[in-house]
Amino acid sequence: MIPLRSTLFDAWFYASMAVIGLTCLVPSMLWRPVLVWTMRAWTLAIVWGMRVILKTPTEFRGLEHLPKDAPVLFAARHQSTYDTLAPFKFIADPAFILKRELMATPVFGWYCRRAGMIPIDREGSVKALKTMIAGARDAAARGRSVVIFPEGTRQPVDADVELKPGVAALYRALDLPCAPVAVNTGLCWPPSGGGPKRPGRIVFEVLPMIEPGLSRQDFMVRLTESLQSATTRLVAEGREAQAQTAKAGPVQAGAG
Repeated sequence: MIPLRSTLFDAWFYASMAVIGLTCLVPSMLWRPVLVWTMRAWTLAIVWGMRVILKTPTEFRGLEHLPKDAPVLFAARHQSTYDTLAPFKFIADPAFILKRELMATPVFGWYCRRAGMIPIDREGSVKALKTMIAGARDAAARGRSVVIFPEGTRQPVDADVELKPGVAALYRALDLPCAPVAVNTGLCWPPSGGGPKRPGRIVFEVLPMIEPGLSRQDFMVRLTESLQSATTRLVAEGREAQAQTAKAGPVQAGAG
């Protein structure tokens, strides 16, 4: 059943993107609120598909840590494609820092460009860093929160946190509080080529804020320790949920 559910979800993923994205394309080009609503609507469709098709509910924790109506620098762990979608559930108008190649993808890339996402080349050059900071400053000045995956690319669920220097540069340049975000998404939605998507329980947890103004070293230590401990806890919790699902058997696991 797992391969079948995974295939059905993949079909839902692309079909919902095409239908919602193409239906709203013209009005979203004219009115930004429609653009933001469209991206959020697709996120809700994917979260629904995860819960109903894959039997994988998504839980969002720690939202009480977020300030109201004020931009934040989100520093999130990155284990799967889902990490670039689900935050639309709890961030009103996020500015994601994304690899430039994503901007060229059909439908999704169109919306990313129109929404003012921040494309970067991943060579780590000084020019790329300056471009990222300039784009993030512009987004924050417009009241938008900035989302960065500080490890640079998707990581295995058990990988230790290894932060790239770009997140420290952003933290200093924006002078915003930083919200670490821990995930266990890779247990259910592996990277491309990593096998079918599996049932379980996904958690996105916003951790206590790191105040602005820390030294680079203190900030990196705080962020690393926060992400490492929370991710370890969420992965263990997710594995327990998958074990309970497997123990329940195909009939009970597929119910609901």
